[in-house]
This record gives sequence, C-alpha cells and structure tokens, in this order.
Amino acid sequence: MRQLVLPRSYEGAPVLELKGKESHYLTKVLRLKKGQQILGRDTEGHMILLTLTEITANGCVLSCRQVDSTMQVQTTDTLPSYQGPYPNLVLLQCLCKGKKEEQIFRQATEIGAATLALVSSRYCVTDLSDKKEKAVQARFERLDAQIKEALQQSGSPIPTHLVPEVLELKDVPTWWADRGLAMFFHQSTRSEKQETLTSLLKGHPLQVPVCVLIGPEGGFSDEECSFLEQSGFHPVLLKTNILRSETAGLYALSAIQVLLTEA
Repeated sequence: MRQLVLPRSYEGAPVLELKGKESHYLTKVLRLKKGQQILGRDTEGHMILLTLTEITANGCVLSCRQVDSTMQVQTTDTLPSYQGPYPNLVLLQCLCKGKKEEQIFRQATEIGAATLALVSSRYCVTDLSDKKEKAVQARFERLDAQIKEALQQSGSPIPTHLVPEVLELKDVPTWWADRGLAMFFHQSTRSEKQETLTSLLKGHPLQVPVCVLIGPEGGFSDEECSFLEQSGFHPVLLKTNILRSETAGLYALSAIQVLLTEA
C-alpha cells in the first residue's frame, strides 16, 4: 500500500496543506480525487489517515486523523502491504562512487531497514574529507529524498532513519555501543573465525538490532578486519559469487530478513 511521508513540520494538526512535490505526488502521480484517502506516516512512524478535501491551484488540502496500527483502514490504494513483524536492521555502507549510495539506500529502505549510515574506511574511492560542507549536505539531502520516495512507493511501515554524518570506521564500534548483533561481510583475516548468517542468527530475538557493515569497492584492509573482529563485529562469508559493494548489502539485508521472519 502506497503512503505519504508527512513533512517533518507536521505535529498532529487535523488539517494539512501541501504544495510542491508532495501535492504533485498525490494529485498527479497517484491521481487522488476529492474525498479519496491515503495513509500517511509522520517522522515517528505513526499512521495518519489522510482525506483529500480540496485541490487548489498551488497544492491540496487534507484532513488528518491518527489511526492505530492494528486498525483496518480502507484507502483508495489497493496494493497489498506487509505490516510486519520486521527485524531491526541497521546498514552501515562504506562510501561508494557516483550515485551508488542513492541506489543502495533506496532499496534498503524498500526492504525495511530501520537505520542507514555512511562509513569512511581506508580503501574508499570516495573521500568527503576535503569537500565543502555545502556539497556534503547536498549529498545527504539526495539520500534523504531517495529514502522518502522509497517509503512512499513501497508502503514500508518502518520509519527509516538516515544518520546525518559520515562515520569513521574507527568510531563505528563506539557508535554501535553493543546494541545487538554486529557483522561485516568480508573475508576474515583468520579463516577459522569466519561465520555463517544461519549460525549467527539462530535464536536471535526479532526485536534486537542487527548491524550489517559493508565495505567499499576496495574492500577492508587486514588491519581493519582485525580491528572489527576485536571490537565484536563478526566476519561473515556469503556463499555466493563475488558481489559488488552495492549488491552485498542488499543481499545481506534480504537474507537476514528472511532468516529472522521465516524461522
């Protein structure tokens, strides 16, 4: 079921006026007519039933009513939507070239990842350290736009959060703070420590976060692998073909989701 991601400024008002891209999405892309309904979600993930009450020259007006997530809501969009349960997935993606990050984060949002973050490591081809603040901010704005678009198109009930800064690899364990299971996908520096997804996820509670760290195009250095292992991150070998950086994270998230939800 498609949905509308409400503006960050929305604080529960009974009436919402939209202009620009949001209005265009409802009236031109989804072709909603006066009196028709669609589900909205605020930044906290609350469900809001939106009814289109007016279409103006510059936008549209909606009436808003918060609804319980367990309530059966009839909207004009009949596309099916899975409402859960979802595992708490966190994707840490090392910086990639070009628009690969946008593709990765858009698809990770569709899968149902709860948190997305960029990481800088030794072999990252992309280096943002010498970029002006405005350029870095524009990069995050593009990522945020991709996440919002993916939430609306996929109907995901997970309010995917983008960490608004690039994490240094050395700071990742402190940032993660042992919140749950953490793993990185790379050949281990010590083969006897290589683990499988099945063994790591066996008996793992669905609500406990799972952190997936994916290296850049150049992979992780041996020193970085040792550091991650010593910091409690489990090295995982995916028994498949050699995967590109932009493929590995999506493959891993999908496999974890299936193993945890269909166990």
